[in-house]
Amino acid sequence: MAALSAALLLPVLAACGNEGSSAADDPDASSSSAGAGAGELSEVSFTGEVGKSLKASWKSKVEAPKSTTVTTLVKGDGDKIADGDTVNTYLYLGNGSAKKDLFSDYDNGAAEAIPYSDQIGDVFVKLFEGATYGSRVVAVTTAAELFGAQVESNQFGLAAEDAVVVVADFVDKQEAAPTPTDDTAHDATQDTQPTIVEKDGKPTGLDFSGIDEPELDTPVQRLVLKEGTGAAVKATDTLKVDYLGSTYDAKTPFDESFSKGQPLTSALSGLIQGWSIGLTGVKVGSRVLLQIPPAYGYGAQGSGSIPANATLWFVIDVISVEAAQ
Repeated sequence: MAALSAALLLPVLAACGNEGSSAADDPDASSSSAGAGAGELSEVSFTGEVGKSLKASWKSKVEAPKSTTVTTLVKGDGDKIADGDTVNTYLYLGNGSAKKDLFSDYDNGAAEAIPYSDQIGDVFVKLFEGATYGSRVVAVTTAAELFGAQVESNQFGLAAEDAVVVVADFVDKQEAAPTPTDDTAHDATQDTQPTIVEKDGKPTGLDFSGIDEPELDTPVQRLVLKEGTGAAVKATDTLKVDYLGSTYDAKTPFDESFSKGQPLTSALSGLIQGWSIGLTGVKVGSRVLLQIPPAYGYGAQGSGSIPANATLWFVIDVISVEAAQ
């Protein structure tokens, strides 16, 4: 899932956890477990210019906090981040209990486009709260608080009690993709959609012959190619699906699972909004084709090989669902 992995990382990390304190709640949090200086905690220091690079130097083990604490390492001189802003953000994740780097957007060479709202999860809300553009902010939390109900299946192998260090470099505000005319799924007809190219019975691409590129504010379009007989997907479900994703008139898909024998399993709420809009109500066993506008996909920034303001098409086989506990 090369193209989807970076975009899916944030929602996975941002799964709601328990309530904790933040710098806004605790006047001492800005120099908490140690704000020893503008680029460090007492246990780990960070070098590199905001938006350019970040390197962690571990000094000692980070003790798991009782609740999330937030420290501003570098205060940017830009405007205050406003609710509803989409922020180009470089994220770093470290295992404080093991003094180990886990993930960095700087290694991937691209920032994440993160919308500041209460939907991103408690830990990330605390990171954004009161921050200004150009800032580097760090949260010390636990895997349980960061991942919530998904902690046991987190992709980094963290134990629930592990201390986790999350650094966010808030680079700048991203221009928003055009707003779709509505946020519902519209039933499409085959003559308005590309046809599936198959090899040995498996989708390998999409043929856009005779199909015009849609306007960027076109809402989600859904074409049910095969209707299943299972339960209807709910927005709160965890899905197991095979998928293929393409941009308009692309020669090859930007990502797919059909040839790999490894279906995607994820909470629907942790995927791009277009999937949630398009798959809610679809029956298990169905194959659907979704057309997703950039605002409900990867927006004005794009992701990896997906360009800015790209309309996306996904062929999706809904294999199974698991209801939220």
